[in-house]
Amino acid sequence: MYNPKKTVASILLISIILFSGCIEDTDTEIIDNLDNTSSGIDQDNFSLDSMVMVENLPSGYEYLGSPPINDYNEFSEKIIELKEGAYRDEDNLDVFLDIIELDSDSSATEFILNYKSQYEQLSTGDRFTNVNFNGHTGTRIKTYTYRAGNQLPKYQIIWNNGNIVFIVRSNSNLESSAMNLAIATGY
Repeated sequence: MYNPKKTVASILLISIILFSGCIEDTDTEIIDNLDNTSSGIDQDNFSLDSMVMVENLPSGYEYLGSPPINDYNEFSEKIIELKEGAYRDEDNLDVFLDIIELDSDSSATEFILNYKSQYEQLSTGDRFTNVNFNGHTGTRIKTYTYRAGNQLPKYQIIWNNGNIVFIVRSNSNLESSAMNLAIATGY
């Protein structure tokens, strides 16, 4: 179904976000990645199956397998394929790498905006922080969970490389758990 109000709102939101990034970029964190500098997807050897299995895992990380993936259809009707990789980090906590192929670069950008729109602003602090790694700008998303009566942060990293969207979700309260795997993808 085509909804002109949603289309206009999406275009307006994208324009505002892009324009605001041109004015000031004070909350962008740059992550140095000397070991893994790939920023493009090799179209000759392209498959989500191979991309979900990260070759150069960070120290202490372990690949567990590729379980059935969460349904991301609520964020886009233009998904071609999706895969998930399950990992365990150095603290023995689960980390997931979701890779979503969409039909175009603009669909990937729209998917990310729709994904981020599910979150409300935090009462204090920033929910979204721009991070640069592997030649791309991604977004670190901070959520909170209760564990043993304490409110602890959890982190996700979302970015795209062309028409491919990557989401790294960690069960750790350490932001490095998600970021280390995101960097290790090389994308």
